[in-house]
Amino acid sequence: MKLHSAFAEQVKACGRLRRVWLSSFNIDIEFIETYVLPTVLGAEIPRTRMDYEALQLTLTEQNIDLRVFCDRRFMGADQVKRTALQVHGVCTAPKPGWNYPGVGEDSLLHAKVIYLEGEQGRVLGAGSANLTLSGWARNQEVFHFQPIDAFSLYQSARVFFQALFENIGIPCPLENRRRSSFASEESSVRFCHSFQRQTFLAQLLDGRACHHLAVWSPYLPRDLAQFVCHLKSSCDQPRMKISLVPDRLDGLFLRTAWSEALGDLFANDELRLRHPPRKADDRSPMTHAKLWKTSSHLAIGSWNFTRAGSNSLTDSRGGRLPGNNIEAGFILASNRAVESVLGLPMDTSPASFLSDEALQEQALHIPQNLPFDIVVTFDWKQQAYQLRGQWHAAEAPDQGYRVKLPDIDAAIALAWKPRSRELRACGVAVANVHALLSDHSFQVLKDDRVCFVGMLLESNVELRRTQRYDDLSALVDAMAHIDIVPNQDDVDFRVRESAEGELQIDGAGVDEDTGAREQEASAAAPISYFRLFTASYQFAARLRGFNCLSALEQWVFVRPGCLQEWVDKTRQRLRGPAPNVFDWFLAREVNGLCRLALALRHRLPKKEGKIALSRWQALKVDMPPLPAEASDAYRQTIEREFGGLESKWGDA
Repeated sequence: MKLHSAFAEQVKACGRLRRVWLSSFNIDIEFIETYVLPTVLGAEIPRTRMDYEALQLTLTEQNIDLRVFCDRRFMGADQVKRTALQVHGVCTAPKPGWNYPGVGEDSLLHAKVIYLEGEQGRVLGAGSANLTLSGWARNQEVFHFQPIDAFSLYQSARVFFQALFENIGIPCPLENRRRSSFASEESSVRFCHSFQRQTFLAQLLDGRACHHLAVWSPYLPRDLAQFVCHLKSSCDQPRMKISLVPDRLDGLFLRTAWSEALGDLFANDELRLRHPPRKADDRSPMTHAKLWKTSSHLAIGSWNFTRAGSNSLTDSRGGRLPGNNIEAGFILASNRAVESVLGLPMDTSPASFLSDEALQEQALHIPQNLPFDIVVTFDWKQQAYQLRGQWHAAEAPDQGYRVKLPDIDAAIALAWKPRSRELRACGVAVANVHALLSDHSFQVLKDDRVCFVGMLLESNVELRRTQRYDDLSALVDAMAHIDIVPNQDDVDFRVRESAEGELQIDGAGVDEDTGAREQEASAAAPISYFRLFTASYQFAARLRGFNCLSALEQWVFVRPGCLQEWVDKTRQRLRGPAPNVFDWFLAREVNGLCRLALALRHRLPKKEGKIALSRWQALKVDMPPLPAEASDAYRQTIEREFGGLESKWGDA
């Protein structure tokens, strides 16, 4: 994977990373999480779900802003996603606050851009490769990385990402930097994209006469002759000859139709079809590279030789019409001969072209856009979903849409404000996070039918509780010694796979009762009163040792063996057979720890706190009845022998 190796070199050159932003037409989540994410973190390729969870923990600890942007209609939200990686679906339809010339509902986000920022500098990358295994490992692609050492290059990149961030409703964090902070003001390399005033071809030709243009493009317009004539006319290049290096379907057919007008262009030598200068690797299924070469410049990017792909959808006055794709790439000075990117002539007989029926089969099917934007974020601080959206279609908002969320049984109705057309504020609390750990998608329903599947975002992921002890006995053992901080490497992840590769959450199968196995494990490993009281006593001492709220929150809600885990495991145990005397003492000890934690929260400064008070107040278990056979004398004997939490610590 040459592109992967080049990417790794650029990551290393940037030093400690702050930001990694990637845009793509479509994406392969498994590829990104398996190859791109470990490269960003300097980690090994993950093999199991626990490895992926470990990568997410590392990403959070290193505080790297890693984001992926793609066309919302081609994000593949039903793919298996194993981390909390931020994936943003971009909707190209115009809406309030987001309207660019030439970009419309039928436009595609087609740009393949990489932005890296670290302590040692910034790098911008662009080319033809999507964020997929095919794009980075199988197809013949072209990609270029450029250090951002000039003010003009930084400004171009900033404008591009500002538009993407505005589209998803998030302020772009790229700073408005001064010219003096860069080595030079201007760069010989241009970063060209669809959010600029000048079109791609205007920047490439720059008013110069072009006698020979070479273009590599896997996709061609249906009426190739008409587009060639339009291109020459709109660019005012009547003498320009065009040489195309297309990809051939199954190595045989060109992705366009034959016409008499096309035959005339070939006969007059106005259009030529050429092979690449070097034979492609037999293992490469497709030449997906896109480059444009003139006698003085080389463009490397995402531009196909189509109207939408070259941003050439214009009116009679040259104004851009809606439907142009969002494209990007570099324009580099290059005095190499145009022939250097061309190989032998290609067969241009009518038999080399696809029929109308075959073209229809090969045409890209673009799913219908929703008439609104919707973003669903799960906030680990509030342990709740937050929904925001904007209706952008011309017709009045339809109140019949609903959204289905992981860990929420009933679908939530989407209510739209009639004037602003914004989605009414909607927050949905989650009592027990379970399905969300493996299911990172949401569904939009209309008339009880799924009409869209999107990817969830997660915020405050540093509070995401991913690890836990196998059972209550292991937790009690680990917490029994105050001088030993439990090692997170010794505990399991809540999401993992069995030896047979079956998905497990909290150690149980997805379709099974999640508490059953843990109840059995707890029953198989009895806990003595001495271990219980020692563990609760030492855990209380640990809580009381914190002088800042953020550290207390970690031990109450996040770390393996946290108080939330005490509560969860106690609740699971109490759902089993009729509670015994030990269960009564267990519930009392856990509730004592919960009261202590809440009292400590009230006492500590709130500046560093992130967890809502409501979650603290929900930390408790229902006290089971004391079994009838347990006499007061027996209970008092146990308390006298071992001493409960409150008898030793008292109030906070």
